[in-house]
Amino acid sequence: MLFGDSIDIMEGLQITLLGMLVVFLALIFLMVILTVMEKIFYRSAKSTSAKQSEPAKTEVAPAESVQDDTELVAVIAAAVASSMGVMPSDLVIRNIVRMPETAPAWSLAGRTDQMNRMLQN
Repeated sequence: MLFGDSIDIMEGLQITLLGMLVVFLALIFLMVILTVMEKIFYRSAKSTSAKQSEPAKTEVAPAESVQDDTELVAVIAAAVASSMGVMPSDLVIRNIVRMPETAPAWSLAGRTDQMNRMLQN
């Protein structure tokens, strides 16, 4: 078969199916490799982080977290008052709840870039 020769529909379907088979086999092979690598590296990282994080949990003093929460509430109150155009003393904050971060890493990076650009302007 050379350039310019015509092929019939069955040969075209065979070439298409062979190409799709090769692509899907390559994707399955990559998926298996990534899964094995994840199990190897995640297991070793999990065991080392578990060993390192256990002493850190016992060292945290409760007095420090109360002070950090007070500063955090003050910063949030100042930001809300600034955006609303009122004095911080006019605000009454009853409850602040930290929401779990469910956004992907690329989304967080984009938000950080946008905030940095706003601060530069």
